[in-house]
Amino acid sequence: MFLILVVGTFGQASAGDIVQLSGKHITLTTDIDDASQRNDLVVSFDAAVPQWSSFWGLPDAALQGFHVRAFVMENKQAFGLAGHIPVSVPNFPYGYALQDRVWVVAQKSEYYTRHLLLHEGVHALAFDQFGGTGPSWFMEGTAEMLSVHSAQGDRTVINQVPVDRDAVPYWGRFKVMDQSRQQDAIPSLAHVLGYPRDLQSDVESYGWSWAAVMLLDRYQDTRPALIAAANNGKRSSAIFNNDLRRELQRDWPLVKARWQLMCHELDYGFDWDRERVDLSMNDQVWDGGDLHVQVKADRGWQSIGVRLQAGTKINVVPNGECTLANEPKPWKSHPSGVTVRYHGGRPLGQLLGCMVTDSSDDAKKLTPLKVAPITRASQVPIKQDCWLLFRVNDALGELADNRGSYEVMITQAKD
Repeated sequence: MFLILVVGTFGQASAGDIVQLSGKHITLTTDIDDASQRNDLVVSFDAAVPQWSSFWGLPDAALQGFHVRAFVMENKQAFGLAGHIPVSVPNFPYGYALQDRVWVVAQKSEYYTRHLLLHEGVHALAFDQFGGTGPSWFMEGTAEMLSVHSAQGDRTVINQVPVDRDAVPYWGRFKVMDQSRQQDAIPSLAHVLGYPRDLQSDVESYGWSWAAVMLLDRYQDTRPALIAAANNGKRSSAIFNNDLRRELQRDWPLVKARWQLMCHELDYGFDWDRERVDLSMNDQVWDGGDLHVQVKADRGWQSIGVRLQAGTKINVVPNGECTLANEPKPWKSHPSGVTVRYHGGRPLGQLLGCMVTDSSDDAKKLTPLKVAPITRASQVPIKQDCWLLFRVNDALGELADNRGSYEVMITQAKD
């Protein structure tokens, strides 16, 4: 038998005891014997709730009575024997939510345990505010996005892209997502939106669901549709997705292009303020006039500002100099890059180019982004209607200290 102790937030308990702590929005029942970790879970959860409310744009008083009963378990079997897990709850390896109750299996890292508690808390909020969680990609994607966090306790900040692996021990999403990238097996956005109801705790599916929700959230022209979709949480997956696709229909080729660019880069250190791509369905088709494009060294992919038509031939002439980093000393780079250091198998500072189609086809797998070095004057045939983009090669998270830009001149090639 386990002794159930009801203690204050700073109470003491012996190893093996099941202890209950209460905060503003959570009552935590746990057998974690580290008092500081128990307290941190309660305080972190309470710190996240107003941030969730702000994200969804809820009225000030909407979550005043929101309260979750959470069970964080090192010995899951003991909780079952003690009657804390109803027989109606299916077996789960990580976490599960049912209305205002959530269950989490304690993990090897405090971060990942906290992450899972927040993740299941987002599900509980969806039940409370929207009457349901929506299809699997939306349910797990929003829960992931609003539980990936930095810091802890009352300093917890949600909706973060992890800066490095050490910041999110045992989280593991980027590892499996990168394996798919290396195997040219990134799912298309349409495929992610069609995920089955039960993802069976598949880490990769959770990762791409998070990416899909994050993509829609980070652009002003798609965010309203994402936020409004939450109110359809109790509707069937088919109706939910059809309604969302209808809202995004005009911009769907644009959303797909953004998905392809994001999935090629998304990893630790990804910075939306630098990686958000300026594309628009209103971009005019190139009229053949000369273009002078500045490619900033401290930004991600940058569009030339127009769309190119299939059958066009262009001359591309790169020039200029930029500075990469400051330590141990500033590195001057030209479009060919500096070979003292490489990123992604290419010299740091090398000018890169890619084309992204604006077609509306939806295959199961994403067409791999073809990236080419732009190191000298070249003639480039345009085989599909597309956007043309450039960037300076550098590691994610290391763009902030870059300075300067390259200039790319684009002219119409003569037959």
